[in-house]
Amino acid sequence: MSNTISESLEKNIQKIKDSIYNKDNLTVRKVKVDSKRLKEINLVFLEGIANTDNIQEYIIKPIKSTATTLYKSSSLIDEIADEVIETANVKITSTYEEIIDAIINGNTVVLIEGQNRGIIAKTAKLKERNLEQVTSERSPRGPMVGLTENIDTNVSLILGMVKTPDLCVESKDVGKYSKTKISMLFLKNIVDQDVLGEVRKIIDQISVNYILESRVVTEEIDGKYSLFNLSEESERPDVIISSLYGGKVVIFVDGNPFGIILPGLFISSFEAPDEYNQKHGRFTLRLLRFIALIMSVYIPAAYVVMSKYYANDLPQKVSKTLFKGDELIPAFWTMLILIILLNMLIDATFRIPQGTIFLISLVATITIGEMAVSSKLIHPFSLICIGITFIATFLIINKGMGAPIKILRLLFLVIGNFFGLSGLVIGTTIMIIYMISLRSVGVPYLSPIIPFRMEEMKDTFYRGRLARLNSSRHSFPETDQ
Repeated sequence: MSNTISESLEKNIQKIKDSIYNKDNLTVRKVKVDSKRLKEINLVFLEGIANTDNIQEYIIKPIKSTATTLYKSSSLIDEIADEVIETANVKITSTYEEIIDAIINGNTVVLIEGQNRGIIAKTAKLKERNLEQVTSERSPRGPMVGLTENIDTNVSLILGMVKTPDLCVESKDVGKYSKTKISMLFLKNIVDQDVLGEVRKIIDQISVNYILESRVVTEEIDGKYSLFNLSEESERPDVIISSLYGGKVVIFVDGNPFGIILPGLFISSFEAPDEYNQKHGRFTLRLLRFIALIMSVYIPAAYVVMSKYYANDLPQKVSKTLFKGDELIPAFWTMLILIILLNMLIDATFRIPQGTIFLISLVATITIGEMAVSSKLIHPFSLICIGITFIATFLIINKGMGAPIKILRLLFLVIGNFFGLSGLVIGTTIMIIYMISLRSVGVPYLSPIIPFRMEEMKDTFYRGRLARLNSSRHSFPETDQ
C-alpha cells in the first residue's frame, strides 16, 4: 500500500483508522463550511492528548470564518496552512507515516477532499509534572530546579538559561515500533567537533524497536563490555549548561528526567555542583571523594589480606583485636556475607513502602550487628570495615560509579584472598591499563590525567578560580577515529 496521501478523503480516513488501533480515542471531526472549493474537511486527532480547546479556537473557528473570503489561490493547502490556521507550529506533509506519528504525539491533522497533502497543527497537551526540586543531586547552594520527563520542557529550560545564539538543538525520532524523540544540544563555536561527530554517528546507528529509558543510548556509547560508564548523567540544568560551555554534547531522551553528557570522563565522577557555588571544599572535596573511591573498593580486600597473610606478623594484642579471635566464619566469608547482606538491605529500601524502612533498618541492625557479633559468628572489626566501605561508596554513587565499585570490590576481594598483596598490586595495574584503553566518544577516559594535559588540570582534583575557568577554552585530546 502506498505511503502517499490520496486525493480521496474517505480513503485517507480509512487508512488512518486501520493504522491506529486506539479507536476509542481516535476522533474524526467533520467541519462543514459554505464554500464551493472546500467540499469537505476532516480534523483527525486523539482525544485526551490533543488540546480540544486549541483545536476549536485556532483551527475550526478560523476555517469557518474565512471559508467564503479566502481559498482563491491555486494551492489550497498552502493557503490554509499559511493564512488560516493560527497554531504556532504548522507543517504540510504528503505521507501517511508523518500523519500517523503526528496524531500519536497529540497533534491534529487537517485533511481536505481532493487534496493529496495534509496539514499537521501542533495541538499536543501531554500530561507532565511541574518543575520540582532536584532529588538525586542535592546541593546546599545553587539552583534547585530539576529536569522533567518532557523533552520539550527540558530543552526550553536550557534555552531560557543559555543566552547565546550559538546554542544548537538537533532532534531525531528513534524507534521502529514506537518513535521516541532524542535531542542533541551543543554550542556551535565551543563544542569539540570530533566529539560532535562521534555522538552523531552513535545516534544514527541506534536501531531498536522502542526507547523507554535513556540507558538504551548510554549502552550504545559504552559498548558491549565496558566496566565503567563512558557517559555522565545529570538532572540539574546548571550541570548541563556548564558541560555545554565546556565543549561537551548533551543528549535528552523524551520520557527521562536526565541529560546524558558526553564525553563522560573519570574525573567527572568527583565533581559536584556545590563546589562552584561556595568557597568551602574548593581544594579538598574532590580529593576526599577520590579517597572514598579507593576505600570503597579496597577496604574489604585489605582486611582479608591482613587477616590471612599478615596477622601473625603483628603484635598479638593488635592481631586479636583487629583480626584473630574465636569467630566461626573466616575473614573472607565474613566480608562476602556482609557485602551481600548490605546490598540486599540497600536494594530493599528502594522497593518497600517508606513506612517500613525504619523497621527493616532496625531488624538489619539487630541481625547483622548485635546477634552476629554476640554469637561470635563474625569479628566486630569486620563490621567497622564494612560500615566505612559503604559510607565511602555513598559519596560518589550518584555519579554512575555504583556498578563499577561493586564489581571491583568483589573482584579485589577474591584476588586478595587467593593471591595476597601481590595479587592486589597486579590487579590494580591491570585495571589502570584497562582504564587507559577506554574511550568516551573517542576521548581518553582518564583525560586530562592520562594523557597528561597541564592546561586542563585546573579543574580536576581541585576547582580553580571561577573567573579563570569561565574565560578559558576547554578542549579534549586528539580522538581516535
